[in-house]
Amino acid sequence: MTPIVRKRLLIAGLVAMFAAAFMALGAISKPTPVTTPTVAPATVAQTAPFDPWYWAVAVGPSDPNVVVLGMSSGLTRSADGGKTWKPAGLKGINTTSIVDLGSSMVAAGAKAKSVTGAVARKGTGRTVADGAPVVAISADDGKTWREVHPTGLIATAIQALAVDPANPASLYLLLNTGALYRSTDTAASFQLVSKKLGVAPWAFAYTDGGRVVAGDMDSGPFTSVDGTTWSKTGFKDSRGGKMVMEYAVKPDDAKTVLMTSIGVVRSTDGGLTWRLVLQSTTMFGPVAYSPSKPEIAYAVGFDRSVWRSADGGQSWTNVR
Repeated sequence: MTPIVRKRLLIAGLVAMFAAAFMALGAISKPTPVTTPTVAPATVAQTAPFDPWYWAVAVGPSDPNVVVLGMSSGLTRSADGGKTWKPAGLKGINTTSIVDLGSSMVAAGAKAKSVTGAVARKGTGRTVADGAPVVAISADDGKTWREVHPTGLIATAIQALAVDPANPASLYLLLNTGALYRSTDTAASFQLVSKKLGVAPWAFAYTDGGRVVAGDMDSGPFTSVDGTTWSKTGFKDSRGGKMVMEYAVKPDDAKTVLMTSIGVVRSTDGGLTWRLVLQSTTMFGPVAYSPSKPEIAYAVGFDRSVWRSADGGQSWTNVR
């Protein structure tokens, strides 16, 4: 062996040794996906304010510790990551949806006839109870809200909102009749997209490449590549049912989607398949990612528990 070859082998060995040492220290590492779901204990902290129905949650556009919760009685806001809450407006409004739209937040719902009758049976499914539609906008991370009166909408209760990640200026609005509308001017006006969504009007979201996911409490989750034709996805909740409550799409990766049910499940393929990430016997509803720090997410259970994830929804911690 020549001195040059010996020197090269020595250098290669040293490089390998240092790489191994740095790997052990975490200086060179690859994130390891969490494969075991977080299991909710029998007793959990209950920090969410009491309300008959929790509809939706959104995280402040500029602050991952600001959380705004939409309930059957209006809005409530936390500035400390879900530990404490204060009323935030829309009192008496059955607030079914909240989304981040650029630096603003948009909330929608219907004037409530009764907070105990937030959900109504319609045929074989369920929707928000009928009422006059309400749309409101906040420009200060949910501290204050201003009701707006968009043109183009009919006077029907609003079921859900969704933003297209491929075109963040596109705000979609679903009525409890199944009619779908779109706005491109921050909810100043809406245009009809379709008279019927094609599946039960409850929860929906736009994911990667224009794919749409939708589902409800009775018929389970569906996916569509065009928002017109739908395919049922294989999913069973921990009780053996197929309940879908709400969706959240990761701001920096539209293939990653959270869906609430009995517990929380997560998809990394735009909603085609689902994996349990928060195991619970409790029904969960509101779920959202932080726009400013997409690894942070929040979910709210109907037992008044608030949960936070710091790894994109792979694992969860009960907020106390």
